[in-house]
Amino acid sequence: MTLGVWKPASGHLPTLAGLTALLDQLPNEALESLDGLAANGFDAQRSWGKLPAQSWEIVEGLSTEQILQLIRFFTLSEHHWAGWEAGKLSPVIPMVAILKQRDAFEAPFRRWIKSNTDNRYLPNGAIL
Repeated sequence: MTLGVWKPASGHLPTLAGLTALLDQLPNEALESLDGLAANGFDAQRSWGKLPAQSWEIVEGLSTEQILQLIRFFTLSEHHWAGWEAGKLSPVIPMVAILKQRDAFEAPFRRWIKSNTDNRYLPNGAIL
């Protein structure tokens, strides 16, 4: 018996166009709750929550504000919507890493993430 490595279908990987479309569905102001948003309106993005960190390198092409909004969305959706749990594969983790590279990850935002999740891996990922 051989075991292969699961690779998600390329159609399910985030793209800049897909991320921009997601951002267009979200309010312009900083997302603080999911009020007015329905989980079934984001079915295509739900599978993104369990992709390997490398899948999120595409986010580097977005502005810092756009990345912050995506982090808010994935933090809140994982916490409030059934089936969105991502654990240590959460897209928040690689996006936070990108913000750190840009020196744009501030303590108040870290506290916001921690106060809006029950995922023990957020915001930094698993400790080795």
